[in-house]
Amino acid sequence: MDDATTYAGVAPAPTPSSPASARIAGYDAAQMPQDAGDLLPAERKVAEELGHLPLDFRAMAAVSNLFRASAAIRRHMEAKVLADDRLSWTSFVAMWVLWVWGEMESRDLAAAVGISRPTSTGVVTTLEGRGFVRRSKTADDGRLVRVTLTDTGRSKIEELFPRFNAEEVALTAHLDEAQQEQLASLLRSMLTRVGNGGDRS
Repeated sequence: MDDATTYAGVAPAPTPSSPASARIAGYDAAQMPQDAGDLLPAERKVAEELGHLPLDFRAMAAVSNLFRASAAIRRHMEAKVLADDRLSWTSFVAMWVLWVWGEMESRDLAAAVGISRPTSTGVVTTLEGRGFVRRSKTADDGRLVRVTLTDTGRSKIEELFPRFNAEEVALTAHLDEAQQEQLASLLRSMLTRVGNGGDRS
C-alpha cells in the first residue's frame, strides 16, 4: 500500500442514499464542498469514520490532497516520461538540480533533492555509473565531494526535459492560465509556510 493510500484510506464511495452519505452530508456542512460529489473516495471514508470528531476537515483536505496529488504525479511522470530512460524520480530531480544550479557539494545536492546524504550517495553512484554525473574532491577540503553533470548528463536532461514539460502541460490542461497561476501561488505559500521557500528543486 502506498503512502497516499495509507494517509487517509481508500474505500468505495457510499451511495447517496446510504447512512454513510447522510453522515457525510451532516457532520459539518460548513466544511464540506458545495458539491459533495467532488469528494474523493478516501475523503468520503474519512468523513464517514471521523466526521464526529472536532477536526478541521478543510485543512485536512488541503494537506492530504496535496500529498495525494504529489504522489500521483510522481508515479505518473515515472511511468510516462522517465521509465524509457530507466530513471527514477529522485535521479531525475538530482539531474535537474545540477542542470539548473550547476556543480554542487554532495551534501547540498542531497538537501536540494530532499533526500538523506546516504540516499544521495546511492543516487549519485548510479548516475555516475551511467556517465551522467562526475564526482570530484574539493581543492581546499579533501573530505568534501562536488558533483557536476557530464556532457552526457547534460545532453540527457536537455533531451528529456521537454518531454517532461509536455506532460506537465497535459496534466494541467484542464486549468486555464489564471487557475494555473493561482495554484502555483498557493503551492508557493505552502512551501514558505513549512520553511522550504528556498528549495532548489
